[in-house]
Amino acid sequence: MKAKLIAIYTLIIVILALSVPLQVFAETEPDISAEAYILIEMKTGQVLAEKNADQRRSPASTTKIMTALVALENADLEDEMTASEIAIKSVPYDYVTAGIKVGEKLKFKDLLDLMMITSANEASNIIAENVSKDGTMEGFIELMNQKAAELGLTGTHFTNSSGQEDEDHYTTARDLAYLSREAMKLDIFREVVGRTEFKMPDTNLRKSNEWQAGHLTYTNELLKSRSKYYSKVTGIKTGYTESAGLCLVASAVNPDGLELISVVLGAKDKTHQFEDSQKLLEYGFKNFSFQQLAKKGEYVARYEVADAVDGKKVEIITNNDFSYILPLDEEVRNNKLKIVKTFNEPFAAPIEQGQTVGKIEYIYDGKSIGTVELVAKEAIEKTTIAILRDKYKEIINDERFIFGVKAAVLTIIAIIIISFILRIIRKKRRRSMYYSSRKVNYRYRNYR
Repeated sequence: MKAKLIAIYTLIIVILALSVPLQVFAETEPDISAEAYILIEMKTGQVLAEKNADQRRSPASTTKIMTALVALENADLEDEMTASEIAIKSVPYDYVTAGIKVGEKLKFKDLLDLMMITSANEASNIIAENVSKDGTMEGFIELMNQKAAELGLTGTHFTNSSGQEDEDHYTTARDLAYLSREAMKLDIFREVVGRTEFKMPDTNLRKSNEWQAGHLTYTNELLKSRSKYYSKVTGIKTGYTESAGLCLVASAVNPDGLELISVVLGAKDKTHQFEDSQKLLEYGFKNFSFQQLAKKGEYVARYEVADAVDGKKVEIITNNDFSYILPLDEEVRNNKLKIVKTFNEPFAAPIEQGQTVGKIEYIYDGKSIGTVELVAKEAIEKTTIAILRDKYKEIINDERFIFGVKAAVLTIIAIIIISFILRIIRKKRRRSMYYSSRKVNYRYRNYR
């Protein structure tokens, strides 16, 4: 009996539980130990998550992203570059190097591999000196800061090409994200930062096999990571100094082609440097996707048109596609997304096919994210009566016509006035002649 009651109660609880609608909540931002971070989408730059993103921080070797970008815009990959004594010896003893020798000649493409894959600091100095117009580090730093200003990186200032500690050498997580987005537009940069292996050539001072293996080891361990949320890590650059902490600018793409950039600055240890970056990227792929809000040619509305032949109505359709990264959670998305439709009313014929008749504006979280133009699907002709009516209105409202009418009226009035005056003059003349003739006749009668 007790067993039966327990079974009945259990069944009732299950039924009640199933009858309550389940709510799906968007996952909150992941627990990241880093002192500052940001997550953006590669194409649009849309921010998906952030913390202390505008806090000025030491960038360490993530500086080399700017060094690579500026160099790629000002040099050829096959350019031969020579290592100066200053470039080699200005690197502090505890900073990573590739063991390049003073006077050694290397092509830019090989120095780029050393700088971006192994984070060799003297490689960035050699590149800077050889790319600079005046052959100095100062000349290259000027180019770096000019590029930062051009990209609108207001929280960034450079004093060297490698990321050495300096009070006036700083950036922000936001600036690094947008800098990396710009650099990833270059196929050469993208190809280099996506690799873990490379081979050094013979130089004027050594054979290829004489390079130490330890100097050719990649630093971005996230490139080897696996995840069910992304298909490939595409870059980008690690960084570390005692002041900056452990840093990583990373990027990954999922099977749908969505690519994200994460920036983690000041992670507490090497494990968190990569785990925090992976968490941040996975959070983005799990919770956001490109969603099509409008498709070209979609029906929007139908409106009456004044003076249309046969009373035809205008059918309004979208003139372009529009997609945006939005939360996968429908409730969150709908609460923040506002769609505002505006039409150029009232509608009157004629209307041409494809003529703009309005727009749809999409507002997400209080910010306008884009618009879609609305056009007429088909042409609508104007009735003959309406054409004649409007022509008549056009004529009578034409300034030249009004001037002509006024001139004609004034001319007629002038003619009437002149005619009236002439009549009066003629009358006076007749009277004068009449009285003159009477006086003459009177005299004749008196003297006859």
